[in-house]
Amino acid sequence: MLNIIEETVPALYRRAADLYECYEHGGGTGTLEEAISLHQQVLELDFINDAQKSESLDGHACCMKSMYESQGALGDLEEAISLHKKALDLCPVSHPNRTSFLGNLASCMLYRYESQGALEDLEEAISLSQHTLDSSPVGHPKRSLYLTNLAICKKCRYQSQGALGDLEEAISLHQKALDLCPVGHPSRPLSLSNLADCLQCRYQSKGALGDLKEAISLNHQALNIFPAGHLKRFLSLNNLANCMQSRYESEGELGDLEEAISLNQQVLDLSPVSHPNRLSLLGSLATCMQYRYESQGALGDLEEAISFNQQALDLFSVCHPERPFCLSNLANCMQWRYRSQGALGDLEEAISLNQQALSLLPVGHPRRSITLTNIGSYMRSRYESQGTLGDLEQAISFLQEALNLCHIGSPKRMMALNNLAICVGCRYLSQGALGDLEEAISLYQQAWDLCPVGHPMRSSYKSQGTLEDLEEAVALNHQALNLCPIGHSHRLTSLGNLAGCMQSRYESQRALGDLEEAISLYKKALDLSPLGHPNRSELLDNLACCVQSRYKSQGALISSSPTSLIHPDAGQLIRNAMQDILHDIPPRLLQTNTGILLTQAQMIAHFCESTQYQTLVTFLERSDDWHINVKHMQEAISDYFQYSTLSHRWGPKEPTLRDILGSSIYSIPPTTGLVKLQRFCHIAALHGYSWAWSDTCCIDKTNSVELQKAIGSMFLWYQKSALTIVYLSDIPSSPFPATLSGSEWFKRGWTLQELLAPSTILFYTQDWSPYMHCTATNHKQDAHVLNQLVHAARIPPHYLSKFNAGMDNARSKLEWAVGRHTTVLEDSAYSLFGLFNLHLPVLYGEGKDKSLMRLFKEILSQSHDISILHWVGEQSSCHSCFPANITSYQPLPCMQPKLTSLSTQSSMLRLQQLISSDDAHQMYNKLIDLPCVKFTDYMLALPCIIHHVQFVKQRQTYINYHTYEVQAVGLRPLQVITSEYLMESMQPIKSSYVLVRPWDRNLVNYLEEDHVMAGYKALMELEKPFMALMLVQLPEGEYKRICTSHFIVVCPDDPASIVNSKTAVLDIV
Repeated sequence: MLNIIEETVPALYRRAADLYECYEHGGGTGTLEEAISLHQQVLELDFINDAQKSESLDGHACCMKSMYESQGALGDLEEAISLHKKALDLCPVSHPNRTSFLGNLASCMLYRYESQGALEDLEEAISLSQHTLDSSPVGHPKRSLYLTNLAICKKCRYQSQGALGDLEEAISLHQKALDLCPVGHPSRPLSLSNLADCLQCRYQSKGALGDLKEAISLNHQALNIFPAGHLKRFLSLNNLANCMQSRYESEGELGDLEEAISLNQQVLDLSPVSHPNRLSLLGSLATCMQYRYESQGALGDLEEAISFNQQALDLFSVCHPERPFCLSNLANCMQWRYRSQGALGDLEEAISLNQQALSLLPVGHPRRSITLTNIGSYMRSRYESQGTLGDLEQAISFLQEALNLCHIGSPKRMMALNNLAICVGCRYLSQGALGDLEEAISLYQQAWDLCPVGHPMRSSYKSQGTLEDLEEAVALNHQALNLCPIGHSHRLTSLGNLAGCMQSRYESQRALGDLEEAISLYKKALDLSPLGHPNRSELLDNLACCVQSRYKSQGALISSSPTSLIHPDAGQLIRNAMQDILHDIPPRLLQTNTGILLTQAQMIAHFCESTQYQTLVTFLERSDDWHINVKHMQEAISDYFQYSTLSHRWGPKEPTLRDILGSSIYSIPPTTGLVKLQRFCHIAALHGYSWAWSDTCCIDKTNSVELQKAIGSMFLWYQKSALTIVYLSDIPSSPFPATLSGSEWFKRGWTLQELLAPSTILFYTQDWSPYMHCTATNHKQDAHVLNQLVHAARIPPHYLSKFNAGMDNARSKLEWAVGRHTTVLEDSAYSLFGLFNLHLPVLYGEGKDKSLMRLFKEILSQSHDISILHWVGEQSSCHSCFPANITSYQPLPCMQPKLTSLSTQSSMLRLQQLISSDDAHQMYNKLIDLPCVKFTDYMLALPCIIHHVQFVKQRQTYINYHTYEVQAVGLRPLQVITSEYLMESMQPIKSSYVLVRPWDRNLVNYLEEDHVMAGYKALMELEKPFMALMLVQLPEGEYKRICTSHFIVVCPDDPASIVNSKTAVLDIV
């Protein structure tokens, strides 16, 4: 027997080691799992000596660490640490493998620090790494690895505490490790990547462009060596992304920013949800999306940046060293949204987030100065909004402290000087103290002196240095513009600043040349500010003022000749207004009289050649009241571009974009689908509309980007249409036609939004005659047709007549979709995005369950409406609290009717006799302490009232379901009908089952001043029957929902049991 063990142990161990080596060279997770299984078998055997056991423990630990690196499950890391420590306990000080074991444990402690942020883990990792290195003399085969491990630990401590000596030591150690890895060495690419990461950190601290250039070169070398699919390749991708972001910050080249975004997205795709690096990846991608928003003005980029930052913040523990950075990034995004949309709540949140970040940064931390600068800038914004001088004084105080922390030579010093100068200048403008003016000029001059010629920020400081006098401002802004060639990210700012100076000089000196230059510059700036850009509205206003000034200075020189009516400035204003109006309508429309499909550019050209355009130009040039001009112009343009939309069921041979492009639909040989399109356009023209849109031919479905945008905009397009024509091909024409509920149109998923979004709708039957021969101009306002609609769609009439997209009444909206189906499975979710005013990515191929989960998650996150958790049917494969199908949202069972005022008074008196005021107050406090429901990374954090199940007894069994008698704490006995088997318990013990009441925040009046009375009112609601969720606790402590085949309606036992019930937030998977 002893001989068998002696032979089995080495064989199993070698096999496990071979599998692990195979995994390290690109083998799949299955290979790693097999290696782990073999190590476990070895550990279950009786060993000859402790040496073999320690080696197997260490090998098993290394496998668990690799599993953590791959999957990010913290349990795997904890097991690896435990196994490494057991291996060390069995390994004497003199054992040759002890050094290797110490190094392995050090890397695990570093991983735990990176995940949880506990400094003691980092210090232990440094101590172990130092001991490992000291124990490996020059020439040791693993010396390069031990040098690298210690370097990584030192860099982490630099990032946490800001001691530059740690960073310099990390760079030195990485360079020594690289010297030990010649070309061809398997560790060379990783050493290149690690050294590049530290050099980039030093660049961020000292601003030496040579460090950044070398870091980019090293990362490119590493990527050229790493094979595709290598486990460590994502590190180089991540480092290179950070470098490209830094170079964009330095030089302003948009190509660098786009590359950084692309690289970050690649890395994020390679990192599972629980991966330890996912936090920093989300933060980096958020920063890049914010930069792109700042450069291009697309609000979608800003919303993505906010979303990424919020996801990262949810993953960071309170004590994690990167949490302040994430808080600052999110604050910056909220500030940008405030600037774009003007919601003061965004600015207040930005200030609060930055104050939280500052409280987590010790004195001397490298990020403290930029955080102080941000708070100062946000306080200045609040001063500009509300005029409170205290905010301005606080801003100056924060910015002065930030400047004191920026040593001479720091790349952040220029920005600190500039921001402080702006605030001091504001104080001068407010109070008129010449000392503030002199200080502001001095600060601007210092910032200017720190900008070498050609530096991308030099233009910004020239643009800001405008306090001395107007002539110098004009000269400086001209220089700034010359430093920003076409394509530069700061060119828009420079154009706007110079235009403002020229406008001011015209107002001062009345030189028409200055006014002409201002107009020209504003137009160029507008060309660089796309729709949605935060500066666009201000630029339009300024241009309008300049044009108005020129008109007043020159007089109304309008000739009787038609060509003189086309005044170039009025024309430009009209074209700008057209772009804003056309932003919310489809990019292609059919011209109903010609049958030709036009792009928006062609539509604009068509309008500019029309008599309506010439009439509008004449009106603008003759009117002195600019506000009347704008209103009349917008109305005239909106009227011209009113369009009709077609809603229908797709049939055979529908015409596509390719079929009709360049031809009139009236001249193409007819097919069934084309005849339908022709009749639609004809009817739209009869109702007075020159433009029409159909989903068959007005979208390029071969262009995935355009298709995704169209799907996301569909609800808005139907909502903006002047008329929606619904063609019911399966309803024959008759004065008494078949009911609408018989039409397939009412059973399709996409037609729900096409019914609700338009304000005006007309239904046409098989032969294109109006339904019921109704001659009303809007069938939603005809009582007979509306009654048919209510019956067919099962939607109350007030929602049909006036529907508002959003989160209100969320569960009812889901009920309306029951009974509707889509050809593509994911469309069951995508077709509902518009109803909830959601703008989520459309990801065909993700599967129905995942698309629905994203929909439900967003509804819960935005509305906190727990009613969407009440459904019956099959569970989603993604989460137990969500259904697999929309059909699960059947009408809720009828509950207790609302109490009359007399019944309410009677119930209140009864409760006051049964429950003391202290208990009512305590109940109120317990309820208001519950947070909102939250969904993060496939985990639902559900605030609820908990009732532990004590008895479970099976009563009846049928073919497809079982009936159980259940008794839970604080509830009356109830029956649960389910298709699942429950574990029976006959004694009053705490089982793994619980019945929970998801907490509805609407049941408590949070504004009620009398908390005792609020408590009694809450008790009055809580003693009514309610729908419960049944959960089972899993071994890891989280919960899973079960028994979803039927609603579970329960009744509280009595008021006292409600007061004694427990509340908690349960994590449900």
